[in-house]
Amino acid sequence: MNTGRARWLVRTAWIVGIVLFCIVWPGLEYPNFDIEPQERAKAFLQLLLLHGSWLLWPLLVQSAVKAWRRFREHRTWRGTGATALAVVCVLLCYARFVEPNELVVRRTVIPAPIDLNIAVVADIHVGIYTRPAKLAQVVDRLNAMHVDLVLFAGDLTYDPPKNLAAALAPLWRLNKPMYAVLGNHDVELPGPPLANKIHRVLAGSPVHFIEHRVIDFPSFRLAGLYDWWSARDDTAFLKALPHDKPLLVLMHQPHSLRALRGVDFALAMAGHTHGGQVYLPWLTDEVFLLTRDERYVGGYYDTPTGKLFVTTGVGVTGVPLRFNDPPVIDVLELRKHGH
Repeated sequence: MNTGRARWLVRTAWIVGIVLFCIVWPGLEYPNFDIEPQERAKAFLQLLLLHGSWLLWPLLVQSAVKAWRRFREHRTWRGTGATALAVVCVLLCYARFVEPNELVVRRTVIPAPIDLNIAVVADIHVGIYTRPAKLAQVVDRLNAMHVDLVLFAGDLTYDPPKNLAAALAPLWRLNKPMYAVLGNHDVELPGPPLANKIHRVLAGSPVHFIEHRVIDFPSFRLAGLYDWWSARDDTAFLKALPHDKPLLVLMHQPHSLRALRGVDFALAMAGHTHGGQVYLPWLTDEVFLLTRDERYVGGYYDTPTGKLFVTTGVGVTGVPLRFNDPPVIDVLELRKHGH
């Protein structure tokens, strides 16, 4: 085969691939999701990113072959450029196809006035990027755990499928109760107004929503807050509680810690941040502080207001990538003696 014909075949293959992965596939999937009118262009672009990213694999192969050929021809600069492109493709393929499909369990010991093991999950974001199979994976892992309490810190959805009942069906298989609050993407901030629909399709399931409620357990209390952006919380109901048991607080955003000033609580738990999804030491924390006024990105913090744990979540938003920040179920080991 002559060189000109080979180049024509390669270019034709790229055009066909771009049409299939960046136009046809997103176009076929697009009608299946519950998307607000003003978000439709962005949602299509996100589906393009999701499916078009499969073209990274042939680009990786092509770059690696080109680098090998250029170095054999002693064309060092061109070989270096092709190598750099191949390295970028490797990193993007890992962040798109490998790390988001992981699910790690991270254990953290936290000093507390009670001995308790808590599984905390957040930000599954079933929808355009994260499909129900990921939720099923989370449920299977939770069912295999021996913990005293399972908590969900908000954002079940992200432009979810129109058949929300089918998308959230794996939650009915939980073999233990899950106490949950909704997140900003569940309550139209941004996203479609899904709170009532979520409550309806999960009514009678093992998932119990506890926004602005206090649940009494024999040795502790658990309270839930609304999402910070909804501005619906008045924490006077928490300040009025007796001090005979430790109080645990479940919320979506770390910002809700500001509403807990003056509340006597043992531990607050939140999600929302995703740990940045792409976590670069120091840089990610500084970006959160500068752009969101957020000091608490992921992990355990002993703050001036009280103890806070932020889980970095399971799903993705914005771009379908995770790097140095895999999907996680956090197991918090609350211990009276801190070990």
